[in-house]
Amino acid sequence: MARILAVSGVVLAVGLVAGCSGGGGGGGTAASGGTSCLSPTAKATDVLSSGTVSRAESMQAASGAEASALQPRSLLAVRTSRVALGDVSQARLAAEKPLLTQVGVPRKIGLARDVAATASVAATQAQLQWQATASGGQVAAISISTGQAKGVRLGVLVRSLPAQATLRIYAQGSTTAYTVPAQDVLDTLQRNRDAGDSSDAARMYWTPVVDGAEATLEIELPAAVSTAGVEVAIPRISHLFMTPLADGTNVAKAAGSCEVDAVCNTSYTSESNSVARMSFVEDGASFVCTGTLLNDTRGSGIPYFLGANHCISTQAAASTLQTWWFYRATSCGSGVMNAGARSLPGGATLLYQSETTDTSFMRLLGTPPAGAVFSGWSVNPATVGSVAASVHHPDGDLQKVSTGSITSFLSCTLLSASTLNFSCTNSTQAAGNFINAKFTSGATEEGSSGAPLFETVGTGHYLVGQLYGGNSSCSNLSGSNAYGRFDVAYTAALSRWLTAAAGTCP
Repeated sequence: MARILAVSGVVLAVGLVAGCSGGGGGGGTAASGGTSCLSPTAKATDVLSSGTVSRAESMQAASGAEASALQPRSLLAVRTSRVALGDVSQARLAAEKPLLTQVGVPRKIGLARDVAATASVAATQAQLQWQATASGGQVAAISISTGQAKGVRLGVLVRSLPAQATLRIYAQGSTTAYTVPAQDVLDTLQRNRDAGDSSDAARMYWTPVVDGAEATLEIELPAAVSTAGVEVAIPRISHLFMTPLADGTNVAKAAGSCEVDAVCNTSYTSESNSVARMSFVEDGASFVCTGTLLNDTRGSGIPYFLGANHCISTQAAASTLQTWWFYRATSCGSGVMNAGARSLPGGATLLYQSETTDTSFMRLLGTPPAGAVFSGWSVNPATVGSVAASVHHPDGDLQKVSTGSITSFLSCTLLSASTLNFSCTNSTQAAGNFINAKFTSGATEEGSSGAPLFETVGTGHYLVGQLYGGNSSCSNLSGSNAYGRFDVAYTAALSRWLTAAAGTCP
């Protein structure tokens, strides 16, 4: 999130912080505007006189059997090579600490650590101790530990990998594992290449978060598939300081004392179920942001996901996305994580990104858990003076809600790609690409970036923007919060995915 300061009608950012991987370029995809079709879940009052769709209603995700990200695994001994990195040095921690707290830099939740023992394909092949499986195939595993970490993600650089292989990621002694078909890994890396990225980052598959200070990568090959086709390395890992499960009880102390648990405000229960805590990797460092599951006018259930461009602006970063749903307190003020919290790894396809409205629009590659809500939205310009609320994960905390009103439109400009500073001025509906919201309850913080702004229209709440930045805090409740305008992004591109083609009403 950015820190901004309002002076004589001018809003000046003094730093872009929190869950950021750096701003990307301008808008990535152009698309047409509204259509003549009406969402099957929309009401007649949601249709403008011209016949175009102005709003989409929220939609509950289908209930029923839910595929767990973690699957049971056999505890039969797999010959495992072990690599121990030891504790992060005090000098490294001292160098990283200012980057975790100072205004003007991303809010990290994890740092990159290089792994010399598996830095190259040859070195990693030497570590893999293949053994026969009962089905006639072969299996090998590598365990990497990093002292005092609360979580680990492994960066697997792939030169070649048989599509028939199966990857398992787990902690030693755990009865469950993330099971990933090698084809999914290859598809992820192909998406990165299709986006025009030929760097090593595009060839790196980042495993889901494993809680604790150790993570194991197991590779199993079926019968008749040669181990010679496995050419991978693990040159880098992400050493996490914070994970939802490890910090489920004490992470609540991370956010400011004025923040209000989402479960305290039952008016936004549906919206709460559409908002997820995001974690992603950039150059081995991990970051946290907030994002929202969006409905479309067809009620298709396609998991479109809205976040901030200054969080995720490249396909390589989108490929590392892992979301946490229902990550909130058990009850108002309890500080204890809801036992129903669910994780969704697998990344996303980046469909559109733009600095103009700080928009990052994706399609999740996994299926959101049962109970998640596809948020409603409005393409009408927000109304100054209307009631508004933002549901978010400040500092990666258990979900919070801030309430207040929309006060003005803003025009915002990135001043420096290196410092990530930006400036905003009060503007008009016609010219401003951002919305200014001020809260009377709660605030926004690092990690809130990308959070939705819901405007109250009648008895409904509709998404009208996502968080860019602000100087709102528990010591400055009257501070400003700049949200990228959803209606502007919709006209520029998002209608291509969110609205049925003209004349083809479902």
